[in-house]
Amino acid sequence: MIRENLTMHNKVLSYFTEIVHEEAVPVNVEIGSRYIDDNGDTQVDVLLEYEELDEDCINEVITRAVNAVVIMS
Repeated sequence: MIRENLTMHNKVLSYFTEIVHEEAVPVNVEIGSRYIDDNGDTQVDVLLEYEELDEDCINEVITRAVNAVVIMS
């Protein structure tokens, strides 16, 4: 089991969790503290837990979420 602590922009986290739920991605997402960064954006501490075999899938979902936010900006 891989346990990965990340900090995500709240919009990226929103897209990420949407994809995880819609596609039944095998990952446990625990949402932690939120804070405002120097640019005024909300950042969120996140713990992801998943099996090593699913690592490429999780990385793809993160990439898709980031790209969705960039495209929408």
